[in-house]
Amino acid sequence: MTQRVNIVPAAPEDMKRLSEIAEICFPDPWSEKLFTEAYNSPYSEIVLAKTDSGEIAGYLVLSDSGDEKSVDDIAVLPEYRRAGIARTLLESAHGRYAGQSFILEVRESNAPAIALYMSLGYEQVGFRKRYYRNPDEGAVLMTRTART
Repeated sequence: MTQRVNIVPAAPEDMKRLSEIAEICFPDPWSEKLFTEAYNSPYSEIVLAKTDSGEIAGYLVLSDSGDEKSVDDIAVLPEYRRAGIARTLLESAHGRYAGQSFILEVRESNAPAIALYMSLGYEQVGFRKRYYRNPDEGAVLMTRTART
């Protein structure tokens, strides 16, 4: 099942809702302050996946990391998962930045996310032990090379 969403830039008034979504989705969520800092940074962007009714179903935070794009945070509300929204968010970013590589870290236990990233052309390039807290676990480092 694919949920149709519109990918739109975040607005300042979305930061509180993004922190609420992060609280629902992660044991170590970003705060409203972190979202606001990313929103205000000239090196970052936040895009939203909005349903036709205007609800934020998910978001993606990207930043410039040298000549790569870093996927800093991505989340989809539980009731919208397994509907292609994370894929849509990432494919939209890949399309906007086709000439750039992408890098990300993902919890080693997050098999669905790792499978998604691999299906989009990401490859594991490293591992960081005890990178995450709540619970302590490692991060799988993944990259997707630039497409020309």
